[in-house]
Amino acid sequence: MKITIVTDHRFFNYGDEMFDDYVFDYNFFKNYLDVFDKVDIVCRVQKMEVLDNRWVKSSGPGINFISLPNEHGLNWFLNINRYIKEELLAIFDTDSFCFRLPSMAAWEIFCQNKSRNLPYIFESIGDPEDAMISSEDSLAKRVPIMVLGHILKNRKRKIVYHAVTGSYVSIKHLQQKYPIKEDKITESISSIRLESRYILKRSKIFDFKKSIRIIHIGSFIPLKNQKDLIQAFKIISAKYPQAKLDFVGDGPTSNACEQFVKKLGLSSEVVFHGQVTGFNNIVKLLDKAQFFILPSFNEGMPRALIEAMARGLICLGSNRGGISELLDEEYLFTVGDYQQIANKLTCLINNYSTEELGQISLINIDRAKEFENGILQNKRYKLLKSLREIL
Repeated sequence: MKITIVTDHRFFNYGDEMFDDYVFDYNFFKNYLDVFDKVDIVCRVQKMEVLDNRWVKSSGPGINFISLPNEHGLNWFLNINRYIKEELLAIFDTDSFCFRLPSMAAWEIFCQNKSRNLPYIFESIGDPEDAMISSEDSLAKRVPIMVLGHILKNRKRKIVYHAVTGSYVSIKHLQQKYPIKEDKITESISSIRLESRYILKRSKIFDFKKSIRIIHIGSFIPLKNQKDLIQAFKIISAKYPQAKLDFVGDGPTSNACEQFVKKLGLSSEVVFHGQVTGFNNIVKLLDKAQFFILPSFNEGMPRALIEAMARGLICLGSNRGGISELLDEEYLFTVGDYQQIANKLTCLINNYSTEELGQISLINIDRAKEFENGILQNKRYKLLKSLREIL
């Protein structure tokens, strides 16, 4: 039996192998091979002449990639129908589908599947409508983007509603916006792979006299809104000379953020680490920090936040999406309000005792335990097994 995973994610092709610069290594797809004999992956592929040692290998026994052009933006939206039709025979040489949503490729295959009626499940990993939001867009640009977001939202709703079953990375907010038929059962399953050995057994120790270190991990894209954190840090650094800010990640807005840091005169206090591979290296950076801050316009269920909680950091985040499902109200701020970020940090530094901070750390560690890999692995297996049983 074969399942075909459909995603808009981009993989790298080097030689005869496929690689990823994110989390999708071969072990990720082995979860599907625990239930199915073969796995095809429909995705965007970029051919590379040089192998980057930061990549993880995605290909392996039982896995086959069906490559689509590495187009983005308007070109992807306008041409995806043609790209899918060119690979139609290979795509429908399967018994079932798994649509990782949002995905324009998934929508085109969903439409083609109406006459074939192959069963499918979905994995809801984000909200396409909220992902379009950016305060930096002009009104002229924002209007067509909002229209596109509305179209993508309705497409995702249709795919989810007619699925056999599926999963959401969120606890409730994506379930409410993108419901399945009432007689269907779904699971709440994050995409995170958090091994128990990375979850602290006791609270983190806090001593702000020696250092105050803030960390942010995430792609540099407008959605992540790193500029608000930089502006908040400008206020914090003026109060606390020992404060430092670490950025981990890369992307199209990284250069603009670095220039913004220089403009504010913060170059000696802010470190841009770029893309860091190997979770052990991420853990080393997390363990040097006391605070993790996520100012995103929206998140499904942020893996980086869960990882920071697992290491006992005090976490603050915007009141959007999955962030508000992980953090209590007092650790949330209004998205776009960098002064509020600075105020909450100042309050935690000045007004909380070491014991109180330790209790917050323990609460975060306990919540992260709910996302331990073994727990989520069992949920994934049951979901895939329910699809296999109807074939």
